[in-house]
Amino acid sequence: MTEDFLPGFEDQRPRTWLDAFPWLPGVAEPNALPMWEDAIDGNTVTARVQRLGQLSGLAMERLTQWTLGQIFPGLTPELNLLEIRLPARAVNALGSHGCNTAADLIPVRLEEMMRWRSVGVGTIDSILQALADASTSMATPAVTTFTTSSKQPQLEVPTPRLTSVIDDFKRIAAWYALVGLPKQPLLGAPLAPGSPKEVVEARQRLELLQARALLNGESGSDVAVFFDKALATLDDRAVNVLANRVFADVPLTLDELGRVHGITRERVRQIEGKARGVMLGFISEGGPLAMVADAARTLIGTIRPLEDLLSLIPSLGKTVEAVGQPAWRVLDGLDDAYEIEDGWCAVPTMQSAETVTRAQLEERVDQYGVARLVELDLIETGRPEQLSDLTASWLRRCGYIVEDDAVFTRVQSVGDYAAAVLSVTGSPMGAQEIVDRFVFDRTVGSLKNAMSQDDRFERIDRDRWALKEWGMEAYAGIRSVIREQVARNGGRANLNDLIEHITGRYTVTANSVVAYASMRPFEIQNGVVRQHSGDHEIRKTPASTRRLFRRPDAWAYRVRISTDHLRGSGSVAPVGIAAAVGLQPGESRQLPSSLGPQLIAWTGTQPSFGTIRRFLMDQDIAAGTEAFLVLGDDGGFSFEPAREPVGEPLSDALSLVGAGENLDPDAARRAFAVALEMPESTPVIGLIGAYRERGDDDIAELLISLREHLDTVDRPKPPERRGDIEDILDLL
Repeated sequence: MTEDFLPGFEDQRPRTWLDAFPWLPGVAEPNALPMWEDAIDGNTVTARVQRLGQLSGLAMERLTQWTLGQIFPGLTPELNLLEIRLPARAVNALGSHGCNTAADLIPVRLEEMMRWRSVGVGTIDSILQALADASTSMATPAVTTFTTSSKQPQLEVPTPRLTSVIDDFKRIAAWYALVGLPKQPLLGAPLAPGSPKEVVEARQRLELLQARALLNGESGSDVAVFFDKALATLDDRAVNVLANRVFADVPLTLDELGRVHGITRERVRQIEGKARGVMLGFISEGGPLAMVADAARTLIGTIRPLEDLLSLIPSLGKTVEAVGQPAWRVLDGLDDAYEIEDGWCAVPTMQSAETVTRAQLEERVDQYGVARLVELDLIETGRPEQLSDLTASWLRRCGYIVEDDAVFTRVQSVGDYAAAVLSVTGSPMGAQEIVDRFVFDRTVGSLKNAMSQDDRFERIDRDRWALKEWGMEAYAGIRSVIREQVARNGGRANLNDLIEHITGRYTVTANSVVAYASMRPFEIQNGVVRQHSGDHEIRKTPASTRRLFRRPDAWAYRVRISTDHLRGSGSVAPVGIAAAVGLQPGESRQLPSSLGPQLIAWTGTQPSFGTIRRFLMDQDIAAGTEAFLVLGDDGGFSFEPAREPVGEPLSDALSLVGAGENLDPDAARRAFAVALEMPESTPVIGLIGAYRERGDDDIAELLISLREHLDTVDRPKPPERRGDIEDILDLL
């Protein structure tokens, strides 16, 4: 390998915390930056421990998409992880994941580590602190140039142009003062009547003023040029490493770049981490690039098409010459506050956007898992006429099946899929018609078998199937014909055509047709009959909300802990949660808990919980853990992990609803009923239907397997034998 220590690229041992962790300016609060300029060796032991804890917290909050090697540039691959100070649980976690030296950890993304099974956030925190401590003493390559200032580039307006604009404002202001209108707005309101020609012309110049005119042609001021200016503060080697690692469509390996530059792969990794940290500062410390980054975060909201974002900030589509990539890709490679992938932008990650999508769908779906696209509020766009198409496109990207104006969320079985199709069409269908609507191959025979054994369906003809909830009578009169005609015409039927069709075939009056078409489940608007829009306006009560269970003195909402929880992000909540605590749209509330107030708010389209990271740290909770957020009737909040599944249906089902363990069949059945606020005497078949209807399919499936066991408490005991009567019968 060629010598690492090339002229002009001497290694430097970090003197301050900023030297060791160049990404700090991009993630720390501005008023906290001075303390990171302290000398590392100048801190007391207590202050050093505090700094290491803060570094770990900042990394988990803002750098989850970075590798540990990028976060800690000073790590050496040879570092034996058993030789650094770690608690026993951290040593066990590293060992179970095959990490013996720093070389095993360097390529691991922090988010990936946060998903390690059965490894709590407290354990991860202790590992990060130890790695930060170890990386402060090792020399790393310099990445900035010696001749170029790393000062943040600023927006500039040529003084002559600015002077002429100010003169026009002064001219208008002087006129208004002269005529006794000193409070008149200079722009945005009509000029005062009788204004002289020079005032009128000054106003016209201001109203026609364009940015490029004000900049006097010095418009090398778009975001791509500013990125080039920022990259110019790095040496050529560092820029090349970023271009081929962080911003590339297909990144080169560390070894490949090492051969290009004649250095080890470890030097490449250190250069990448330090250079990325320097660039992160440019989009976080104020200035033009930070302004664009903030604007992008705001515009993305939660989910926005990349094309839409580029229409609002066109310069993000321009090429950053130093790295040969569009500015949006450079920004995405540096900013962990959002992800851009497959033509979509999401805040903070695609995973969290998919979680928001699932939560909103759960609120909007009917009992068959169907939601109407028009009722979903997921996508930010400046093209409202395309909102439905964009929503459908996003849902398909998330793996959902979208048909016409509806999305199907339950298609795991042919029965679920068929129920959804019938729910959308609103009229009976043949088995072949239903199968033809499926997006995956299924046989007509398998569908018929499934529907014949499923109490959601009714066979109403030789091969005509309907949802049982419709009732046979619904297809023996006018309502059935209206439903069928509305479905055949794409959900809308002309009232006059409907009257002509029905009165021409059946002995009914036009008034009867109008009367039925005006009643639920239909409505008439502008001479058109369609399904009543209120039928799909679903706002679930706590008892009908998936994963929300009643306790004697509280509601318990079961969640799966994600890496977003671990990093301190808030999380979406169903509307049923808001109903449980009496929260109204636009309100927020702080619920008292043992670890301080817990925020729950409804300030957006969906209720949400504030961060629960302190509870996760307190109990060392790992990503993937099932846990309950408990909302007490007394207004308090608590957090408790759910019991781990053991593969025993009754125990696992009780764990999923947060009930006690080791219950006898009768007590267990009552617990399952109480969790839904149903009468304790509810039979098992009723519980299965209730859990399935609200979307708790995992519990419903377990109850199906337990039905015979739990039903024994309902069966009447056989009559006792009376010996004397039996003896007499034997004699006869």
